[in-house]
Amino acid sequence: MLMKPPLIAASERRFEQADFSPAALNRKLGDGPIPMTAEQKRVRMRQLLAQTDNALSARIGLERIINGNELDSINYLAKGTVASRSICRIQLKDARSNLVGYASGFLVGPGLMMTNNHVFGRPADALNSVADFDYELDVAGMEREPVRFGFEPDKLFYTSDKLDYSIVAVAPLSLAGGRSLIDWGWLPLSGQPGKGDPGEYLTIIQHPGGQPKQVCVRDNKLLKYVGNFVWYMTDTSSGSSGSPAFNRFWQVIALHHSGVAKKDAQGRTLTKDGKVWDPSMDEASIDWIANEGVRISAIVADLKVTLGSHPLVKPILDEVQPPLPVAKENAPAVGSTPPYGNGSDNDLWFEQSGDVTSLVVPLRIPLSLFRKNGQVLPEARPVPPVTTPAAGPVGGTRIGLLTGRPMEAVHIDQSTLGSRAGYKPNFIGSGKFSVPLPKIPASLKSKIATLKSSPSKSELKYFNYSVVMNKERKLAFFSAVNIDGGEQQDVGKREGDSWLRDPRIDQDFQVGNEFYGQQSTFEADRSLNPFDRGHLVRRLDATWGASVDEAKEHGDDSFHFTNCSPQFWSFNQGKQLWAGLEDYTRDELLKRRDKGVVINGPIFDGPDATNGDLPDPSGRPRKDPVFGGVAIPKYFWKILVSKGNDRLKAAAFIVSQRDLILDIDRITDAEQLSAEDVKVFQVSIADLAKLTGLDFGKLAQADSHEATAVGPRLIETYDDIKI
Repeated sequence: MLMKPPLIAASERRFEQADFSPAALNRKLGDGPIPMTAEQKRVRMRQLLAQTDNALSARIGLERIINGNELDSINYLAKGTVASRSICRIQLKDARSNLVGYASGFLVGPGLMMTNNHVFGRPADALNSVADFDYELDVAGMEREPVRFGFEPDKLFYTSDKLDYSIVAVAPLSLAGGRSLIDWGWLPLSGQPGKGDPGEYLTIIQHPGGQPKQVCVRDNKLLKYVGNFVWYMTDTSSGSSGSPAFNRFWQVIALHHSGVAKKDAQGRTLTKDGKVWDPSMDEASIDWIANEGVRISAIVADLKVTLGSHPLVKPILDEVQPPLPVAKENAPAVGSTPPYGNGSDNDLWFEQSGDVTSLVVPLRIPLSLFRKNGQVLPEARPVPPVTTPAAGPVGGTRIGLLTGRPMEAVHIDQSTLGSRAGYKPNFIGSGKFSVPLPKIPASLKSKIATLKSSPSKSELKYFNYSVVMNKERKLAFFSAVNIDGGEQQDVGKREGDSWLRDPRIDQDFQVGNEFYGQQSTFEADRSLNPFDRGHLVRRLDATWGASVDEAKEHGDDSFHFTNCSPQFWSFNQGKQLWAGLEDYTRDELLKRRDKGVVINGPIFDGPDATNGDLPDPSGRPRKDPVFGGVAIPKYFWKILVSKGNDRLKAAAFIVSQRDLILDIDRITDAEQLSAEDVKVFQVSIADLAKLTGLDFGKLAQADSHEATAVGPRLIETYDDIKI
């Protein structure tokens, strides 16, 4: 619970003192002309002139504000996209790095973030927390890969309980290394009051409930100023605390922080469906009458008095502008022949990445990284040139238009497969800290795919991970990867999915492109081939090594069909919690620069769920449905292993794609099953052994979750994970 009772009570007092009805005032303000005095018009004109440096643009903007005209230039959307980059999701973590909630925040200067005091009330609140940038959906509806940064409250931390805001220093480099915070810019803050007038519409960009970044662009009218606060109508919820509220020119006018909830005659807070709310419920369910933000002008005034001479705060007060990308002009039409090799600003090419066909453009960074009042600052410097792969155009870093991330071609040298070290059982430690590969029982030995050169061996060794294949199902029994948080490298986003069969085992023991085919996320109907190539060992988990080049080579090695399993497209592309399990562990390993292990795989012919949720470990096997000649696993499992103080810590999870695959018309050989949504459960390793038939050895004793005693546990948010 982020919203503290005293905070809500203070908002309610201000609301009562202001003596206004949001609904009535909303109707009174209407959507027509906004009345302004001559002085108000002069003030707004000066503001617009300072922002646009163009008298005509300022006059047009002022006229539209006054007349309530919502028409705007198309670059309004582009400006909003730029503004949104500086906004992040905050994972709130306690002293033991346990996730305790979510909030929003935004960069306000070089290396500084702003959020609420009720989010970060003291330096300790920020110490173990994490800022997730780019946690959002791209134009294809796929989650972008977030880039995570830690906080440095020892460098700067300041908070004001009265104005409910905090500023804290952010680490200059991402937790994984290789990404600079400067890439996300910041939102300049103006201390001038009156950057919005009652009746204008605001825009709030937020991470409601810890979800991917969202924007509220409707029903968000500015209603009233009350001292250092501003009231508005908008849709916000738990996790939106710390979001910026923008006027139509993308100036930050307020820091969203609280609201007033609808109550019954007994003074009890009500939910949107009319029920009585209690603290065990999510704040997103509260029926908020109106929302309140802290005025940026009041925050800037406070900073001038308290930290005006601090070197990290001075750029905020001087309104130093962030670096901006150079706009692309005169780009050729989609599908036209790209002018490879000339390095011109018109370079355009297609990228096939996973199941997404996207446009890619070279990035042009201006020489002036920093600007102040239109002048280039002395510290401005050019960005060092980046060498692009020989296969692509030259003259700029390859940037995916859908993802906004640098692109690198996937390359696998199979001539050196015999030298791969593979998974290391003693990676975390020797003796009691060793984690051997799972053992396959004698009853399943006949199904193991063995190496052509050594029929007595079955382990396929790759860089940082290993796989053992089931030759009948043509899928892995399991995969296991070593993760080194101290040597993780940021190698950029992949360009293309160059999946290869492994020549060390029979080609017929592997499901390849003859099944997956050429797929596109933009298909209106994925029923023609609804299955993606689902990584078992994630590329990210394997991308560690002594250098970026070495880490990239390791990550590319994950693109073998032996490390692939058919996953329904919406399951594979939207598996927030499933991928989040690994993010949870990986973030902790990165923070502690520690080592860990992830073992995972499919459950073959898993039993049906007797309770409609999970397969019954003691239930009889039920055949997996068949599509395109391939039996599709209904369930997948994952074990996360790390090092405790004096022992191993392990936890097991299961996720289901059962309901998704049974909805496919052309699925065959499927027994009748009850409906089920995709859900993630934490289960005991002992139960997982029954479901998979595998022997996990000492990991059953290392199980750190009470599931061993109390049974499966539904995972709905990251803080439900117990490791």
